[in-house]
Amino acid sequence: MTKKQIYNLVVEKLRSIQEMCGKKIVDINEDTVPIGQLAGFDSLTGIEFTTEIDADIPLDKSVRLCVSVDGKKPLSVRQIVKRLMDICGDSQQGEENGEG
Repeated sequence: MTKKQIYNLVVEKLRSIQEMCGKKIVDINEDTVPIGQLAGFDSLTGIEFTTEIDADIPLDKSVRLCVSVDGKKPLSVRQIVKRLMDICGDSQQGEENGEG
């Protein structure tokens, strides 16, 4: 997937979750930090978001997309997209090596 495709997927899933939760849909951009900036979006919603992304980009079950690796800092959409780009890159590398 391209960076733009991943970005669009992330924004689509965030909007979908906001709508599902009955929250006001707001503009989401690369600087948006879902945990803390989107109404009602917390760590549990972050898990739901990760599950939604997993339907399109297979993720290791230990991946938490909305927070830093140490779990202490909420991530921006830009950082989430970068993490997914890294994951997609690793996945494509495995497929090229006959591992996929």
